[in-house]
Amino acid sequence: MTSKPRNPIVIDRFYEVLDKNVAAQLTPEQKEEIEDAIVSITLASRHRIDFRKSFPFFGKRLYMVFLLGRDLRARSRPESKLSRIVVTFLILFATLFLLCCVLLTLYMIKSALGIDVFQNFHVGIWDWWLSLKYQ
Repeated sequence: MTSKPRNPIVIDRFYEVLDKNVAAQLTPEQKEEIEDAIVSITLASRHRIDFRKSFPFFGKRLYMVFLLGRDLRARSRPESKLSRIVVTFLILFATLFLLCCVLLTLYMIKSALGIDVFQNFHVGIWDWWLSLKYQ
């Protein structure tokens, strides 16, 4: 008998809900097939990254779950237009923020090296940064 990865929490919950008389009548082969089906439905063992954490928060217990892996479902979930618009704006905002950070970093490196691209024109960020040191 080969040992397959199991998610005992999900399987234990299944047997808690299942009628005790029915569970007693199952053969070991039937139990193994049922457990395989439960694991494949929950996709519990197929995530490359499976981060689950719970923590106290103002007298209550909250949890955070981050799962990353391939989507193996036959059909994808339908998305609303609002969710697509929100995701588009979030990606756009993140891209613009990253671009601004890269440009600012390049500008600071250029200024630190004393490179003057345009004569007699300065944005003033480098001078402001140096003035913070003397305040």
